[in-house]
Amino acid sequence: MKGNNKFVNNLKNLGFSERQAKVYSALLEKKDASLSDLQKISGVPHNKVSEVVNYLLREGYCSEKKIGNRKYFNIASPKSSFSRSLKNMENNLAESYKLINEMEEIYNNSDDIKEPFEYIEVFRGNDNIHQKFCELTGNAKNEILSFTKPPWAASTSKEQKMQGDVQNAFLKRKGVLKTIYEIKSIEDYVTISLMERDRKAGEQCRISSILPLKMFVFDNKTLLIADAVPLNISNELRMVLIKQQTIVDAFIALFDFFWQQSMDVKSWKAQTKKK
Repeated sequence: MKGNNKFVNNLKNLGFSERQAKVYSALLEKKDASLSDLQKISGVPHNKVSEVVNYLLREGYCSEKKIGNRKYFNIASPKSSFSRSLKNMENNLAESYKLINEMEEIYNNSDDIKEPFEYIEVFRGNDNIHQKFCELTGNAKNEILSFTKPPWAASTSKEQKMQGDVQNAFLKRKGVLKTIYEIKSIEDYVTISLMERDRKAGEQCRISSILPLKMFVFDNKTLLIADAVPLNISNELRMVLIKQQTIVDAFIALFDFFWQQSMDVKSWKAQTKKK
């Protein structure tokens, strides 16, 4: 382009793509412009110029005429051709202000506005966490997502059976249980036994050599997440229950990422046999 670089960014602010802005600016420079002329002036690849010109014709920003077998394009009056776009922008801006005012009114009058810490509840000790896990699983309706790794809140065979039973009941209610197990080696007997037990009951599971944390997401709205380290040398856990949707959504995205990166059980077993 020669003298109309200043228009490109302004046209982009009006909703043009960069190619559309460059071709439009080229039309400002040359009357009776051919596609070749527009390509040379704008720098837009030849195979894209025709596509942009068709858009400008369709929206009324330029006109077409034939001289012999060749087509030429002329820019329409900007004041006239942009009037509809500006009117649409004014209408959208008015609607945006109206929407903001409506949301502000809801925000100011809502009885559900809470302080951030009202979304958070802390549980200390394996027994309390075991009971809370069973309660959340028992109340779940649709889906549970899990990063499973030591240390365990269920420290006795009775507690392990209780957790297995409540998960089985959830699966029998047609719930979806998706778990990623952290298994670092074939000698990780406890984790493997838990995986095999729950897989037989209908759990969908995958294997990762490492997980960033221990967590559960219930019905896409409640997050139960463990501290990185236990409270003391007796391996007593501390877990945090969070019901803030933005935070929960972030951990769902984290789960989905690890689910895609982890191995299915068949592939993991085949890999471990080779070692």
